[in-house]
Amino acid sequence: MDSYLCESKYHNCGRKRIQVTYESIASICMGDRTSIRDLAKMLNLSPTTVWRMVKRKQIKAHSSPLHPGISEECKMERMRWVLGLIMDCSIPNDPTYYSMYDFIHIDEKWFYLTQKSQRVYLAINEPFSHRKAKSRTKIPKFMFMEAVARPRWGEDGQCEWDGKLGIFPFTYAVAAKRTSKNRVKGTIETKPIKSVSQIATRAMLINYLIPAIKEKWPPHEGEKVIYIIQDNAKTHILQNDQE
Repeated sequence: MDSYLCESKYHNCGRKRIQVTYESIASICMGDRTSIRDLAKMLNLSPTTVWRMVKRKQIKAHSSPLHPGISEECKMERMRWVLGLIMDCSIPNDPTYYSMYDFIHIDEKWFYLTQKSQRVYLAINEPFSHRKAKSRTKIPKFMFMEAVARPRWGEDGQCEWDGKLGIFPFTYAVAAKRTSKNRVKGTIETKPIKSVSQIATRAMLINYLIPAIKEKWPPHEGEKVIYIIQDNAKTHILQNDQE
């Protein structure tokens, strides 16, 4: 009996842990608990105490992504488009989606000319290259348009066409107006298009994408209508575009 009392007394000794209820945390505004220091201030606790609670999994950190705000009408329109891809001949026994072999997906992406910090692996005693730029906060960037289609596979499982139509930069060529230490006057320079508009997108489709389709599309499929799928960016051309 004495040993039991001593053991219970031993386990109950020491400073008691601070208890934080669910309601006390949930009642705090989301903007006031974005860091351990802010949450500790709102709970009237020390940051170390809150940090220990995180380690004991009494409080968990959560990264909240920003989801696109899609209206109910837009959701229904997307659902109609998806259901419209089901082939009529497969309904109702075995609903099968359209193969989409005549669809091309395009998208745009910005790429910086270089990064502020870049890791490379060098050999022993290999000198590292000295990178420099006029400004670390204004690194030149280029926009590219990528176009891909569904790959083609043969009966033997070999890839006959990878579906890659190309990646095309939004750039323009201009002659240098004056001579500098880097080039002489009249040298043709390639510069990025800083503001991509519908005119630039239309020119990219006509001058680069359509010729790439004619060159790389599998010839054994014959003549067919090809659909170019694009997102809702304002710079994309409309379906009723005259050109």
